[in-house]
Amino acid sequence: MSEGKVLIVDDNEESLKLLSGILIAEGYAVRPADSGELALAAVNVSLPEVVLLDMRMPGMDGPEVCRKLKARASTRDIPVMFLSASLDLEDRLEGLQAGAVDFINKPYRREELIARLKTHLELARLRNELERRVQERTAELQAANEQLQDELETRWQIEAELRDSEQRFRSIADTAPAGIFITDVTGQATYVNQWIRSYTGIDLASIGNHSWRDVLHPEDLDRVMATVAAAIQDRKAYWTEFRHRRFDGQYQWVAATATTRFVNGEFVGHIGIAVDIEETRRNQQRALANQKLESLGVLAAGIAHDFNNLLGSILAHSDLALQAIPDESPAHCYLSNIATVAVRASEIVRLLMAYAGHTDLDRFEPINLATLLTELVPLLQVSVPKSTVLSVHNAEALPIFRANAAQIRQVVLNLVVNASEALEGKPGIVDLSTSRAGLRPEDGDARPPELRGGDCVLLEVSDTGCGMTEETKARIFDPFFSTKYLGRGMGLAAVQGIVRGVGGVINVKSSPGKGSTFEVWLPCWNPKAEPDQKPASRPTRSITGATVLLVDDEEALRFAVASALKREGFGVLEATNGLDAVQLFAAHSGEIDLVVLDITMPGLSGHDVSNEIRRLRPEVRVLFTTAHDAAERDEHGRAAGEKILRKPYHLRDLVKTLREMLG
Repeated sequence: MSEGKVLIVDDNEESLKLLSGILIAEGYAVRPADSGELALAAVNVSLPEVVLLDMRMPGMDGPEVCRKLKARASTRDIPVMFLSASLDLEDRLEGLQAGAVDFINKPYRREELIARLKTHLELARLRNELERRVQERTAELQAANEQLQDELETRWQIEAELRDSEQRFRSIADTAPAGIFITDVTGQATYVNQWIRSYTGIDLASIGNHSWRDVLHPEDLDRVMATVAAAIQDRKAYWTEFRHRRFDGQYQWVAATATTRFVNGEFVGHIGIAVDIEETRRNQQRALANQKLESLGVLAAGIAHDFNNLLGSILAHSDLALQAIPDESPAHCYLSNIATVAVRASEIVRLLMAYAGHTDLDRFEPINLATLLTELVPLLQVSVPKSTVLSVHNAEALPIFRANAAQIRQVVLNLVVNASEALEGKPGIVDLSTSRAGLRPEDGDARPPELRGGDCVLLEVSDTGCGMTEETKARIFDPFFSTKYLGRGMGLAAVQGIVRGVGGVINVKSSPGKGSTFEVWLPCWNPKAEPDQKPASRPTRSITGATVLLVDDEEALRFAVASALKREGFGVLEATNGLDAVQLFAAHSGEIDLVVLDITMPGLSGHDVSNEIRRLRPEVRVLFTTAHDAAERDEHGRAAGEKILRKPYHLRDLVKTLREMLG
């Protein structure tokens, strides 16, 4: 293997051969040239590693050849060593300035020449290797720089997209109609949206100082923490409801669903959504209360119906017995007592009917609440202890509403007595106030949701007494629930039934130690909305010998009523059910002057029977009897020539009503 390629340039043939022989003997690949032109041509054919160049030659001398080599990019880095017999410093400087790396004087010593040649060859090779490595490293660095630039551009793009995505998320989150939150492992909030910030009054700067535990109602804290702990253990989402403190310090019900976050198997916090369900819970509770009232009302109405039928039989038979025995008979007193007890029992049944929302529309009349209160004040004052101050504030020009005046008096009396008892014998104030309340949509939360649009008369009964807990308020209108030692628990239940019966609503506001306020909303009466129904004129017939079709499925009552009517001179046809009544009327339609018809019967109801017999004789008079109330017939539309008598009734009241209808 060659020690290196050397180009020797010398115009002296003997010197050229000598130097070539020395280098060849040392293992170098030598190419001789005897002129500068030939040297440049040889370089174009094959590049040498070192050039040994004579300083002075005819034609193109050594410095010129060196400058031409240094001017070319391909030969610029080839080391040039000048050979010269001159010891002139100017020649050495000229050679070095032309680009030579060394200057060797002739005659030279072989060892020095070989040593210098090896040194420059090694330096050239090292320089070339260094340049190659530098180029390779430069290329690598350039490639790495380009890759890094691409990665940076990608990262900048990703960061820009993330910032845009985060901005979109914040915009969406801050306009969402629900709370969005992120917490760390300790429960500290790391992010909350605008809804939560507005709801709680927490600003962005103080988010890290608040934990969700700080805003929970103390009574809900343990339950919610147990739910969260179970979700973390099971690594699953959870749903919970709790009372959340608002910015104003009030607690409202909130529902939250959240996902537990884990990173590398470690729990790092929660991300979730919260919504305000306060109104939803109120609606649910209101719906449940209405459903309970409806169910209990149906039960109460059913019980009242059956009891009224039984009481009607007792009262009718006692009336018959009283008519059959002399006044001086000892049994007369007993029978009178039986009749009296039956009447009192019917009053209790009326309370049940009132609770069920059944009212007697026949006894409805226009009422001015201010006038009614003014008339009732003396009775109210003697119904409360002397330590109770009764204050009445009546609004002027109150609108009229329709109701049973006696029942409205009972409502006021019950509320006032209850308010005075809430004072627990201590001095206090019971305040009664009346006002006109508009039920427009803009009135907001002041309007009871159960009421439709229109104006109402508002009665408020307030006291400065002990107040009620939430548990007591939830049951205050339940039948047979009472906070009194000797209370029957039907007072407020009946009050609510009466108010509901006229289409109104009763609410209560109370808290322990702050007294109570009962609000009674009564819808105003619009006389123009009710058609003026006048009974058609009918020819009168003689009462004596009039024939009555008596229809009632209660056998005992029917027997007593038929006996009483026959005693009063009426002709009586009896039917035990609706189908028999229709058939009997069809067979004797020309004879029957009046029909006494029970509304509630198995099979065909009283309404159905009335419709059928009026197809045969539209002008026939009908007296409905019912163990419910007059509204039961009014729902189906009351025709001319009809009246309603509620059970239980005295036989004398029945006979009087029949005479009025026939007279």
